[in-house]
Amino acid sequence: MSNEPAEIKVTLSEEVPNALSTLGLDHGSPMQIWFLEDETPGIRTKLPLLAAGVVLRLRSSHSKNDSTIKLRPCRLTQLIPKWSTSSSDGKKYRLEQDWAGQRRTLAASAVHQLAPGLIEGVTSNGNDLCTLFDDRQQQFLEDCADLRIAFAGLTPLGPVTAAKWKNVMVGDLDTEVNAERWTFGGVDFLELSIRAERDPDKTPKAFRGSNPRPRPIL
Repeated sequence: MSNEPAEIKVTLSEEVPNALSTLGLDHGSPMQIWFLEDETPGIRTKLPLLAAGVVLRLRSSHSKNDSTIKLRPCRLTQLIPKWSTSSSDGKKYRLEQDWAGQRRTLAASAVHQLAPGLIEGVTSNGNDLCTLFDDRQQQFLEDCADLRIAFAGLTPLGPVTAAKWKNVMVGDLDTEVNAERWTFGGVDFLELSIRAERDPDKTPKAFRGSNPRPRPIL
């Protein structure tokens, strides 16, 4: 594994309302999330982009609207030199380890901030999806993904309803935790995450040793 920072996650898929009550969490900051996928009839794989390790995500909230192209799991050999390190601020392009239970993967993400309301306007008709991703993101996809993707053939799936809480105190942990609750299609789960900038193996055992329920797309 690389020496990149790690986002370490635990997913709770049972008794979510009780978990929120125990943590003292109320409504949180609401978000809507879409994923772009290829729904061409007749293909064997239901979610071919996800199966190929490509996530195209749109997020809309009152404080932030953005698009993300993420490769996960990502191989270092996929990344040509210009994409082999995070951007200086770590916001526009980021390499990080993604830990969930026993899963240890590398993720590479290119993010673009969008104007409020733009995502809803574009996804409502499914046209011009490429306008939600800037030239830098599309170049990243072309340079590093394992398959070619034409935005005109994609379908927006969602929105998924989510709520987010930052800097949550959990038990006697000496680190602050971020929490997200996702609800869609009868599924309801709560994800707790921490970010380790260095020495991920020294993070609390409650995060390192968990074996969370697999997530469909994140």
